[in-house]
Amino acid sequence: MKGRYEDENLKWIPALIALVIVIPFMLKGMTFSYKYYLYILNTVGIYIILTVGLDILSGYTGLISLGHAGFMAIGAYSSAILVDQVGLPFGLSLIISPIIAGLFGFIIGFPALRISGMYLGLTTMGFGFIIRRLIIALREWTQGSGGLVVSSPELFGFTIKGDWANYFLVWTFAVLTIVASRRMMKSKIGRAFMAIRDSEQAAQASGINIAQYKMMSFFISGVFAGLAGVLMAHTNHFISTDHFDNMLSIYFIIMVLVGGIGTIYGAVLGTIFIVLLENLIVPIIEKGLHEMFQVKAGDIESLIFGLIMFLFIIFQPTGLYGMWLKIRIYWKLFPFNPKQRFT
Repeated sequence: MKGRYEDENLKWIPALIALVIVIPFMLKGMTFSYKYYLYILNTVGIYIILTVGLDILSGYTGLISLGHAGFMAIGAYSSAILVDQVGLPFGLSLIISPIIAGLFGFIIGFPALRISGMYLGLTTMGFGFIIRRLIIALREWTQGSGGLVVSSPELFGFTIKGDWANYFLVWTFAVLTIVASRRMMKSKIGRAFMAIRDSEQAAQASGINIAQYKMMSFFISGVFAGLAGVLMAHTNHFISTDHFDNMLSIYFIIMVLVGGIGTIYGAVLGTIFIVLLENLIVPIIEKGLHEMFQVKAGDIESLIFGLIMFLFIIFQPTGLYGMWLKIRIYWKLFPFNPKQRFT
């Protein structure tokens, strides 16, 4: 009798955990500026949690969101207020704050029952603007646009300080998010999401409750974004409205599209690629072009990301993960083994 997850190869999980553990030690031995690279990797881990949730919503369920920075802000500010002003333990805030963000996602999911496509995207973008205005309006708790200082996370009596300790906290949740999302998308819930994405009429004819699963998708995606916000707030120790503008939401969409929409691994690859490109490659290009042509740094970054989007949409619409699958299939069939081709 087939096991529930027999078709899914889970042998990569121990290898992924081992890689996550080894990377900081490798960086420490290779470079004196390893703390900067750890900071970048922490950012990658936080964004992976959010983009995986965004991919569940947009890639698997087919619902566009341009306001995920708003969900992230809800998680960040909720945790900062609960821990530093209300006095709740960080561990409890790790549960409550993502649920708060998920509930906002559930509420925003109501328009998805009536509208779709561009109109839904504009609605979620408006939600992002509303959250930023609320943060400024509730300055008694949030300190408005001036920003809010956030304490270091404490778990099981230990205070987690520095990029080294934060790395293991962030990537523990990043790995758990990837594994849980893969399992979820292989389950009945994931199949229902994909059925809604492919054809709402066919899904409804198959007995799928469209409203229930759309709301569930928004809730799950909001929870992941809220969790990313909690980790961002307590590992960066400072948050403000500037950290959660709508350009960040578009930035997340770019990660998902470049990695390969509708694949959990694609969201991971896209996030790694874009964050490393922004922090390691783009600054070198900007410096060279600024010295040669006196071009502003921000203009070059926008040009590069726009060009990347254009090239991937035209030449590689399946993203980095799709590219990897094609390469793997090619080498699996090489040199054109008929037995492997037709089995």
